[in-house]
Amino acid sequence: MKAAIIDSLTSIDLIDQKCNIGEVLSFFKQLSDHQDSELKLYKSNINDYIISLNWFGINKWKIDYPIELKKVHKQSYATKEQGIAIIKELYEQGNIDEIPGFIEVPIPHFTLDEMLQFKKEDEMMLRGEDPDEYSDHQEISQHTPISNQNPNAKKNNEAFLQMGEQLGESQKQSTTPPPTKVKTKSTIIKEKKSTNNDNSLFSI
Repeated sequence: MKAAIIDSLTSIDLIDQKCNIGEVLSFFKQLSDHQDSELKLYKSNINDYIISLNWFGINKWKIDYPIELKKVHKQSYATKEQGIAIIKELYEQGNIDEIPGFIEVPIPHFTLDEMLQFKKEDEMMLRGEDPDEYSDHQEISQHTPISNQNPNAKKNNEAFLQMGEQLGESQKQSTTPPPTKVKTKSTIIKEKKSTNNDNSLFSI
């Protein structure tokens, strides 16, 4: 695979660099906490990338794994340690399809944060709770911290690679609830869900 590695703070700027797993992991570990830090892996065309990892916050990376480029992408937030495990899985297995925690995002229409919010609202309704009663003093869902287990132990992948909600929640607890129009989008999604339960993005 080829790699594009950008980090303006450390002056790393590599494009079209053929890298083995050791080199990619080494570069990723060196990436600094900066909004321009990015690692992208691809075969021949950088625009047709396999996966990208972008710094999003303190020990928070946004993982983007296209299923259908520019239409539906698997996305999640991850720690740097989880990012390392994901890169290893990609090199060893050729894909990361078996890693749990990703959400399918129809990127022309919604963002990862919006899809995470929709999922939380669905989970609340399944528990018989009213999402409209959510406030800054109430958590939509409870999550345990991610443990630093051995990333090479595949049997622990599900526990080690829980991603998205807990990392997004840690930086959103001090923010206000989403605007009304976002909840309108949620309603649209739920109506679609009722007519096609088999392929819902929110199935649990």
